[in-house]
Amino acid sequence: FAQQLIDKHQPAKLMDMLRDIRENDAPMALYSANRQSQFEYALKLQSGGGKWLGLTLNLEETPPFKVAGLSIDVSNLPSAEEAPIWPVGAAKIAQPTLASKEEIARQARPIAQAYHDMGWFSGVVLLAEKGGPFFQEAFGYADIEKEIPNTLATKFRIGSINKDYTAVLVLQMVESGKLSLDDKLEKFQLGFPAEVAGKISIRQLLSHTAGFADIFIPEYLDNIRSYKDIDDILPLLRDEPLAYEPGTDQQYSNYGFIVLGAILEKLSGKDFETLLRENIFTPLGARNTHYRIAEEIEGEARSYRFTIAGEKVDHTGQLEYPTPDGGMYSTAAEQLDFFQALFYTDKLINDNSKALMFNDYASDGPAWAEISEMEGAMQGFAGGGPGVSAVVLFLLKENLMFIILANTDEGVAEEIARRIGQAALGRSVQKAQLPVENYLYAALKTQGSRQLKEGLDALLAGGGYEARSPMTLNALGYRLLNQGQPQDAIEIFRINTEFYPDEANPWDSLAEACLRAGDKEGALKYYRRALEIDPDFPSAKRMVKELE
Repeated sequence: FAQQLIDKHQPAKLMDMLRDIRENDAPMALYSANRQSQFEYALKLQSGGGKWLGLTLNLEETPPFKVAGLSIDVSNLPSAEEAPIWPVGAAKIAQPTLASKEEIARQARPIAQAYHDMGWFSGVVLLAEKGGPFFQEAFGYADIEKEIPNTLATKFRIGSINKDYTAVLVLQMVESGKLSLDDKLEKFQLGFPAEVAGKISIRQLLSHTAGFADIFIPEYLDNIRSYKDIDDILPLLRDEPLAYEPGTDQQYSNYGFIVLGAILEKLSGKDFETLLRENIFTPLGARNTHYRIAEEIEGEARSYRFTIAGEKVDHTGQLEYPTPDGGMYSTAAEQLDFFQALFYTDKLINDNSKALMFNDYASDGPAWAEISEMEGAMQGFAGGGPGVSAVVLFLLKENLMFIILANTDEGVAEEIARRIGQAALGRSVQKAQLPVENYLYAALKTQGSRQLKEGLDALLAGGGYEARSPMTLNALGYRLLNQGQPQDAIEIFRINTEFYPDEANPWDSLAEACLRAGDKEGALKYYRRALEIDPDFPSAKRMVKELE
């Protein structure tokens, strides 16, 4: 490792920089963590004084996935003025220079307008200080066909933000003594195999470390509107093998929150909608937040997919039913009320429970008194799905909250929130950009796939996008696949395997595209190739078994 540093850097200069950070600029704030491959992560950190540091972590390939290698990179990092603001968790930054709320409001409108003008964003932006809005504006249409505009009263899907409502219900039961975070799944007799139910705790379900895969398997996706409630979805993975041993990894799982909803219903003897109404909606006077499907809700926004060609396609009739993992409708104002009550009052949960939420449900993290006094501690909650993008971003101590709800998708609310965050911290605001998949698709249509491959790195750099990673073309391929262009998707996935022949995931994606195009022989071939690289790759293992 030392030799690598010597070969790559001027040692004296590097050591001086690290020593200076340690002595004058600690602590470091984690601003991004990107998965480069299954066992490699690239981190970007910034010190209190504005210095940047890049780390690449290589993990062991077996549990508990200890760090096997570490490299330091001080090249190609953003300057303090160019840095994206989207920290992980409660990132502590010494003495941040916050813009005034007038300046934040001044910059917020052109940020949102730029995304609206490119045809991507329609929705509401609400900015508040201490619970009082200082900027709020609606953009675009709630219903394009009927030309009904979005308003401040429009109700939007909030996606996975309603996982935070589910978490509140769980923590309320913990506070009342009816539940413990360390209770095992076996206690609730939901029909899981004993060898699974005896391993998984409530804490692991909340923190996405329980070992469950996600619900988006073909059986679910092919009949999505037939799964109307918890009882319909729970059997989907109940008898399936775990994706990993509980507590040894962390993989986002909507299914884990379905299980939490089932536990809450069993403990209380009430359905999930009643629990929400009695314990959250009614205490907060929330009359415009609904756990029902769109057809039953007056004043809701229809949900539009933003296609890879830049068009909006109505997806409302194909949306999932609301469940404990996502799908509720709400207004920006009632999202403000919920998060104000959650973190600035005791109406919903106590300080110990608030700290658990911020500490990813670990009991040994900082206390709420410390967390709530962190200068510049920025926290984000987000939800997304087809035709849905929602973000609540806030500076905790300063009680500044930025809420963006959209009835379009592909993470547009996050893009807007990120740039408003830059404005709030006095940074230069990044130029508005289309999703990288849309950008690359335009090049694909004009240049063809082979020319796209040859010029990909230069194309990304020229457009101001992040450097190529295994996920760059993977994301493009899935956008094509999900929008009915399987042959184009197969070609893109094939190119990705040429870039990354020793990565399992590109081969797994190519196999899935072949399968969806009706080529079972090709799918089996590529799933087997993925397993040659990683014998434990979950989806490839499952699909090889099915296809054989």
